[in-house]
This record gives sequence, structure tokens and C-alpha cells, in this order.
Amino acid sequence: MELSKLDKVVEKRIEEMKPQELWAVYFRYLTDKSKRRKINEIVKHEEGIAMASEVLMTISRDEVERARLMSEYKYQLDAQSKLVHAKREGIREGEKNIITLLKSGKSPDEIISKYGDRG
Repeated sequence: MELSKLDKVVEKRIEEMKPQELWAVYFRYLTDKSKRRKINEIVKHEEGIAMASEVLMTISRDEVERARLMSEYKYQLDAQSKLVHAKREGIREGEKNIITLLKSGKSPDEIISKYGDRG
């Protein structure tokens, strides 16, 4: 079946189409909203296509759920990564502050007594 001829075939009545034409029209126009009525007629008329349609819908639902779960997983990984990054930055900042205080002449005991109880 030549796909270029499907524009004419899709205009036929369902009862006039050959089985291979039904399948070709089904797959070619399955996602075309303007042909939704014709696709629904084909599904009602041809049991094999109805079964294939059910399988495709199941696969689509599974794919949507898989994509949702993957998105949720990525979100959780991003959140954990941000927490780890923030903690590392906090540690670095604290180290810089301690170095600055030590360079200013403060003793470790003074630093601990003044800043050590902030955790």
C-alpha cells in the first residue's frame, strides 16, 4: 500500500476498504485528530485492529507512568545533589571563616568558645 494513496483511501466507507487498507489508514491517521471518527469506526469494525489499539493504549499508559516515575526520580536526585552541594559550600565557608579568625590573631580556644556552639 502506497502511503501517498491513503488520502483517497481514507475517504472510502469502512465497508469498502480491504483489510490492508484498514490497517494502513489506522496506522497512518491514528494520531490525526481530524480523522478520529474514521479511526473509531475502523476499531469498531475490525476486531484485530481493536485488539492492537488496546495494546497501544496500554503501552502508552505504561510509557506515561514510566516518564512520570523517571521525572520524580530525577527531581529527588537533583534535590539530594543540591543538599550535598550546599553542605560542601557551608563547610568551605566555615573553614574560610576559621582561617580568617586565626589570621586575625584569635586563638583556637577563643574561636571555639565564641563560635563553637552554633551547630
